[in-house]
This record gives sequence, C-alpha cells and structure tokens, in this order.
Amino acid sequence: MKKKAHMDLQFSLYLFFDMKIRDKHYLIVFLIISALIVQTELTRGDEISIIVNKANPIVRISFNELVKIFKMERQSWKDGKKVYMIMQEAGSIEKDIVLKRIYKMDHSSLKKFWMGRIFRGDISSFPIVLSSNDAVKMFVSQISNAIGFINSETLDSSVKALEIDGRFPGTDGYILIGEERE
Repeated sequence: MKKKAHMDLQFSLYLFFDMKIRDKHYLIVFLIISALIVQTELTRGDEISIIVNKANPIVRISFNELVKIFKMERQSWKDGKKVYMIMQEAGSIEKDIVLKRIYKMDHSSLKKFWMGRIFRGDISSFPIVLSSNDAVKMFVSQISNAIGFINSETLDSSVKALEIDGRFPGTDGYILIGEERE
C-alpha cells in the first residue's frame, strides 16, 4: 500500500514538473480557489447554542434579554443569583458569531466596551474566557448560574440549550448563525 502511494506521488510530481509554466499557474490558482471553497463549505451552517446549566430553570429567553445578559447590563438571574457569563477566546468561529449577532462589534471594540464598563464601575471584572466548546460546556455543566455559548454541533445532554425568541438552534429563523446560512 505504501509503495502504491509513493508511486502515485512520484507520478503526480512528474506530471507537475512536466507541465508548461502557464499550466502550472492555472493549476496553482485552481488549488487556491479550491481551498477557499472548501474552507467556506466547512464554515457553512455554523451556528451557536446559548447554554445554561441543566438545573437553571430558564428554558427560553428573548433576544433583547440575551443581549442585556451578554453586555452584563443584567447581572443576575430572576432568582437573584449572579450570572457567570462565559466567553470563548478571540478568533473562534463561535465568538465571531456572538460578536456580530449579539454585540454588533469587532474584537477591539468589545475590549474597549469592557474597559469602559469596568472604568465606570458598571462591572467589576471581565467575563470569564475559556478556550474551547468543551471547556465552556464543562464549566456551565458544573456552575448552576453560568451561561455560555458553544457550536451547536457540540451540544450534548450535559447542558441545556436555550430557546431564543421561540426558536431553537437548527430551526428556520434562528438568529445565532454564521454568514453562509443567511
């Protein structure tokens, strides 16, 4: 099997080096465009779920109320417990969706937003930032008053996804989706 793969690679290299320079340019452009299309396909349909601990009595939330929680304008649940808001690191697809849909800001504007809130004394600290969907899920599953967001594909029974304005992830009209599904 290894020998066949090695021979296929040798043959491919032979064909590439035997091509005319003009054809090589077309091939390189084709490969770059193909890579971009594949990357777009991988992000198509990305959506996030807003998650809470299974013990949290909340099951649905309006989008406006969600924005207030995520901007920490509302810092406690209806039962008076402090909301622990969990964010993901900059650069994740999930955070990009939250930035665009909930905050309507880019990364640097969000940093300035949090600095302003802290400087004015509106909040005492930044939201908790975790590095992955699994880390957010694990934290939320263990802290009863936490709220966070994850890629809907990673949703499991350890946490509860909230209904937003009457829609769950995966249904038509769900707002927390990536660009390609619009």
